[in-house]
Amino acid sequence: MAAEQGLQPPLPLLFYADSYKFPDVFHVTRFLAPDPIIALEQDGEIVIVASSLEEGRARKESRATKVQNMEEFGLRELVASGLQGDDLTAAIIKRFLDQRGLSRVRVPPYFFLGLAENLRALGIELVVEPELRERRRAKRPDEIDALQATQVATEDAWAKGVDALRRATAKKDGTLELGCVSEGAIIAPGTQAADPHMLGSGPLHVGEAIVMDIFPQHRQTRYFADMTRTVSKGEPSAEIVKMYKVVMRAQDVGIKAVRAGVTGREVHELVEDVIWGAGYDTLRPGQQRSKNGGAPRGFIHSTGHGLGLEIHEAPSLGRTGTRPLVVGDVVTVEPGIYIPEIGGVRLEDTVVVSENGSRNLTRAPRQLVV
Repeated sequence: MAAEQGLQPPLPLLFYADSYKFPDVFHVTRFLAPDPIIALEQDGEIVIVASSLEEGRARKESRATKVQNMEEFGLRELVASGLQGDDLTAAIIKRFLDQRGLSRVRVPPYFFLGLAENLRALGIELVVEPELRERRRAKRPDEIDALQATQVATEDAWAKGVDALRRATAKKDGTLELGCVSEGAIIAPGTQAADPHMLGSGPLHVGEAIVMDIFPQHRQTRYFADMTRTVSKGEPSAEIVKMYKVVMRAQDVGIKAVRAGVTGREVHELVEDVIWGAGYDTLRPGQQRSKNGGAPRGFIHSTGHGLGLEIHEAPSLGRTGTRPLVVGDVVTVEPGIYIPEIGGVRLEDTVVVSENGSRNLTRAPRQLVV
């Protein structure tokens, strides 16, 4: 019996969510909808149930094999009867599933609780599908192209920021009169860079390390890029130069290790070993020299993360990365070293797991002094 059940096709997958906030919906439908839509994936078919407002666009833009209008399921009649909110949505979904002979479906973990209770009251069995993020891991060629296009735009923005630093003139107090300002990016100078996600504020100075972490999302394709470079206008301190060389060496080791079959944890531990061997702490048990407490120091985060329709998605290149990488995984490799009283250094590239190892999508040079 178990073997026979193993041959059963998976339950249909039902969504009710907007595709801006919930990338699984966009991944399945390729339809950008600001309001929730009904979408069903069943035996290779993708069905969207949309309002009259969105039906035409869904037909033109989505990858749905079938688009239906809510009017087909008695929308006006249900509204006239006084139904609204979750009651109305549940009634339409129930009629849609009845039309297809379905009474049991999978739903994502974020399926709205109130709607779920209404559907269960109507006799629909909902099974939570926990592995949706895994479905988005191995990227198709069109997804790699979309990621690459966003990466090109990212590098162009980074180059403009570096050019601004090069053209900056130093005032008597060492501050720069022309620097970098960015919304939605990290431009963290000096000791601010010791906190990896510090956005950065205040003036930039000559001879200090500036962590520039840029992570835009393409408005149409919805794919992210993610790149970090650490630069300095003029020669920084000897300790920053040492940190930069260690991080660059650790990143090279990490990128070389990325390939199908290796786990993210294995990649991460190789990177940790490089940084620990150079005299800096990591978060791995037994790799801490500092015993005086205070802010974490050294390499204090994972080596990288999956990248796609979310800025952080599966798989992980870190302690939790226990599943082997597969061809098509897109991951960042971004080791860093952070010393609260000095600052921080981080370098980040995006790589695609390929049949023969990995391919680096990042072309921006690694250059500390600009």
